[in-house]
Amino acid sequence: MRSPQDLAKEIEALRARVEAIMAVAKEENRELLADEIEEIDSIVGTDNKPGKIAELVEAKQRADKIVAHVIAKGKEVIAEEESAARPAIKIPARARAAGRLQAFKREEDAYASGQWIMANLFGSRKAKNWCREHGIRATMTSNENITGGYLVPDALESTIIELREQYGVARRECQQVTMGDAKMIMPRLSGEATAYYVGEGNTITASDINVNTVQLDAKKLAAVVAVSSELNEDSVISIGEMVARSVAQSFAIKEDEALFLGDGTSTYGGIVGLAQSLGSASVVTATSNQTFSTLTLANFESVVGKRKLWGSPKWYVSQAGWAASMQRLANAQGGSTSAELLGGVMPMFLGYPVVVSQVLNSALTGTTTQRALYFGDLSNGVFFGSRRGISLAVDNSLGFLTDTINIRATERFDIVVHDRGDSSISGGIVALTFG
Repeated sequence: MRSPQDLAKEIEALRARVEAIMAVAKEENRELLADEIEEIDSIVGTDNKPGKIAELVEAKQRADKIVAHVIAKGKEVIAEEESAARPAIKIPARARAAGRLQAFKREEDAYASGQWIMANLFGSRKAKNWCREHGIRATMTSNENITGGYLVPDALESTIIELREQYGVARRECQQVTMGDAKMIMPRLSGEATAYYVGEGNTITASDINVNTVQLDAKKLAAVVAVSSELNEDSVISIGEMVARSVAQSFAIKEDEALFLGDGTSTYGGIVGLAQSLGSASVVTATSNQTFSTLTLANFESVVGKRKLWGSPKWYVSQAGWAASMQRLANAQGGSTSAELLGGVMPMFLGYPVVVSQVLNSALTGTTTQRALYFGDLSNGVFFGSRRGISLAVDNSLGFLTDTINIRATERFDIVVHDRGDSSISGGIVALTFG
């Protein structure tokens, strides 16, 4: 079986070949020759027959699944062997959490994560021995801690992942894709099959589903958490909690900014999010209404009517925007029911759930021509690619004057909006812009 990496290289080589053929024709100022058209069709495919790229993409997806399955099975075996050999985690009374845990669900996971941080980032010999006895390993992401860092243990990573989904919208709402390599080709449906009425005995007209591809290219995101240099065995749960919560919040904010505000610049890691990727047919302008307080029901109904019909759409808006527009309009129609006031139901508007993201526009004045909100199904319109686990490294120099130690966390991810619509047909995600 060819590896996913080899298949990805073959796909790139074929795409480069097509670009080269077209470049030569353009340079010679001529139409494509018959043999050139035939070669391009064999690579990218036609309406009636998929090309080599589509076949390789399908093969790569199968290879990715096989590799992921093998890795998962291997981890299961290792985990079972280590679990049988390692002693149970016993937390000293003086090290127990003073109050309710905020990040971890189990005190044992918080304690183990804190011990791992003390051992690998702060070099505690006692913590290293504890981790060794309990089967908690430290895997380097490169040859040097300062440039790469250590991949965090499962308990800490799963907690950070869960908190990122809790704090942020992007990772929770978009379609998540595990990237087996730094670059990953994903198929995208660009056209539907066509149905025809057929008379008895007549030939059925053939039509194919049109598929093209988009590429996920992992971007590196880093966050720094400053902690006190005066740490000891009694504080391992606290430091595990603090690191998990701080890293998750920092990453969730940046992921949401990339999804909603990304314009392809370095500010957003080169990611082009909803702000710049939607076709003009997927944008509704609230003519003459320049703030949240002036938006009307007709504006929102226009957004709902513009979106193509599939999936489970939701509204995506800031808290201030929701209160000044949707809640205001709902109150004008008769206010909240007693069940809503007493039960605390999830916000809804025009029959669709409302999801709040604070990175979206929250200004109540001076918003002319700016984006107000989005409506659609992100799980069907956006790929969220995750390259690898989170890694942590430490730097003792940055916090010298404040007597703190800085922990650097990194992750690699990418976001691609693939259901964009165009200038004449709207997609599955629609934006509302102030007039």
